[in-house]
Amino acid sequence: MRFLLSFSVFANLAVFTIHCQKQVVPQEEILKFLPNPKIYIQKEGGGKRGSFVGIEPYLNKYSYATEDSFYIALGNYFRMAKEKELLFVDRSIIVLPEYLGTWLVVTADDKSIFAANTIQEAMEVLVKQNLGSFLWHYLFSTSYSSDTLKETLFRMKAWQMSDRYQSVFARLAREYRVSIVAGSIVLPHPKVIEGKITPTDGPLENVSFYFHPDGRVDDQIVRKLFPITEEKEFLKEGKLEENVTYQTSLGKLYTMVCADSWFPEVYKELQKSEAELLAIPSFVAPADSWTTKWNGYNGYANPKDIDQKDIGSISERTAWKKYAMLGRLKDPKVKAGINVFFRGDLWDMNASGDAFLSLGGKSVLNIVREEKNQGRIYALFL
Repeated sequence: MRFLLSFSVFANLAVFTIHCQKQVVPQEEILKFLPNPKIYIQKEGGGKRGSFVGIEPYLNKYSYATEDSFYIALGNYFRMAKEKELLFVDRSIIVLPEYLGTWLVVTADDKSIFAANTIQEAMEVLVKQNLGSFLWHYLFSTSYSSDTLKETLFRMKAWQMSDRYQSVFARLAREYRVSIVAGSIVLPHPKVIEGKITPTDGPLENVSFYFHPDGRVDDQIVRKLFPITEEKEFLKEGKLEENVTYQTSLGKLYTMVCADSWFPEVYKELQKSEAELLAIPSFVAPADSWTTKWNGYNGYANPKDIDQKDIGSISERTAWKKYAMLGRLKDPKVKAGINVFFRGDLWDMNASGDAFLSLGGKSVLNIVREEKNQGRIYALFL
């Protein structure tokens, strides 16, 4: 049935297929529209052992136009961190937000994608510009999800996405001699084979990679354990017992991807790991979600320790503070925790959120003052 339906789609779409060479966004246009945000910096602690640094770069669609524009957009924050003496050679770990690498799906593609007004329009143009590849993957790739169109779109771009993701973060790690928790990226069940991030024919997953100061990507991969309802339509969850711990110059590091930080069982695994550091890359959209009423756990039953009176009563931000890292991190071995959020405007999607910080077993007040188009750097000195 899937093949017959797909063949019908192919027959209908093929009529509109026009073979043309892609025209990337001109460099002068990219430089004109790349964001130039004010960067807010907050420093905590006085240790000299090293630094645990959270970066929330403010990005827009042009940040993803080319590999160079992605590198430039992120590099501005790394350079600022170095200039402000927030980084130690081989003794700093940078934590970046969830989905940071996912929008590499449009990188180096036709400029018409960037002229679109909405994400929906941009993705439709992306499909049209890659119609042959899209239909091939739609017809012949194994499907694991209910949203086969979204699944196919990411699958057809997986190799380009993983190559650019690894290229940029390996370059930044080497250039600044820091380790990087490189946010997350959507790829089909990736593996690291002979030092290279390698997509497979498996299901799509929301995954996070760790880069060492020499640019080497660690062969262990963090896979999101609790995708929310919207993600479940095209993403497969990871296995709790397989979540990894990284050996770093600052101690063992454990990573929870966004919603994973809401679940008590993940903190039990954290305690078993004997990790000293906790990184949480997150994404919240639209931007006003932060102040709307919290509707309880998304896609899963509420844990038993949830106060039912909070549902529909407290704000999303307050719920994050109460039921994610600041409310659940009780392990005295964890010396520092950073929860950062994706910030920016991509077509008609705006994302926001305020970082949560923990140092020495205590929560740290985020004293940021919200400003339009603002990037942020948080440095915890250990």
